[in-house]
Amino acid sequence: MPELSSRLAEIFIYRINGDAPEYLLLKRSGKVTYSGIWSVCAGKIEPGEKAYEAAVREMREETGLAPEELYNVDAVNVFYDPVTDGMHVVPVFLARVEICDVTLNEEHTEYKWLTADEAVKTLHWVSHKNNLKLIRKCLTHEEYFRTLNLILKK
Repeated sequence: MPELSSRLAEIFIYRINGDAPEYLLLKRSGKVTYSGIWSVCAGKIEPGEKAYEAAVREMREETGLAPEELYNVDAVNVFYDPVTDGMHVVPVFLARVEICDVTLNEEHTEYKWLTADEAVKTLHWVSHKNNLKLIRKCLTHEEYFRTLNLILKK
């Protein structure tokens, strides 16, 4: 029987360029699973760590960026991993950055700042595409923005 766990965090990173948000996508390296796909920042929650703390740590480790604001999104990513026979429930976070100098670690080979439409076309996973569509609504419509929960503010 598959085990249900919540040991991962998913972080959508955005900046404001002019009037519109742009989202950071990362291309996975050959040193990690799913190499070559375009994804968002994500990683494991370490023992004793809260999910949002893992999101901030993974963001710093993978991109060198720190959030000006961190929100949890009213969504979770749920997926099945056939390798581990595990069901994963992943909290989704949104991080706004002002300093956009990305420094990649060995987990990624490239990055791109893209509009929501460009990012949806580029992302590999359907769940990431759907979460980004929700995030775009949150950033452009007051009724959706109210669903974001501010966790950290610099």
